[in-house]
Amino acid sequence: MKAAEAKKRLVDESVRLIGEHGLGGLSFREMSRRAGVSHQTPYHHFNNREGILAAIAHEGFVRLDARLVDARTRYRQKRPPEILRHLLRAYMNFAIDNPVHYGVMFRPELVNMRRYPETGAAAMLTFQRLVDTLAGCHPRAAIDDKRLIEVANALWAAVHGVATLWLDGPLAATLRGVSIASFIDTTAEMFSQAGATTKRIAQKRSDRFSDARTTSSRTT
Repeated sequence: MKAAEAKKRLVDESVRLIGEHGLGGLSFREMSRRAGVSHQTPYHHFNNREGILAAIAHEGFVRLDARLVDARTRYRQKRPPEILRHLLRAYMNFAIDNPVHYGVMFRPELVNMRRYPETGAAAMLTFQRLVDTLAGCHPRAAIDDKRLIEVANALWAAVHGVATLWLDGPLAATLRGVSIASFIDTTAEMFSQAGATTKRIAQKRSDRFSDARTTSSRTT
């Protein structure tokens, strides 16, 4: 078995173990048995428990970015607020579809991004997709405008909260008779409208830069 294949199997089996037994069920010996490799193989790829969790987080951010890029590409001909709505919806759907990855990706006590710069870079890229998409709704604002970044963080916090409340259980108790798919559509519509129309973002760019920003925001 090639090293890359062994590593992929170990990550896949780690995700299954966590899904079945929680983080406490993550065992190098058991993941090795399931992956069909020696019990020493995980240490060649990950060194320790944080290493395998970093690999899971990295895979999660790569998958999330693919979802976000797909949303931006598929709806690139739509108006910027519509693109933003689909991006936010893609984020929440990713979390629901990948609960183990999502449960590791944003836990600094599990994965210190400073020790795993590639994973940190993958995480920042997903956030930049949100910033770029939001900027398309505010073409006169500078891309590094602090208020633009502030609103992007607010939108991220909002969709992250929806996903976390669903995965942790509270929303299942209060959304009686309402599917999570419908709720995601509702929240994506509300959050995108708020982000696209907020007056907190400065409108200072010239028309020349505005046109350039709009064009850039619609590319991946």
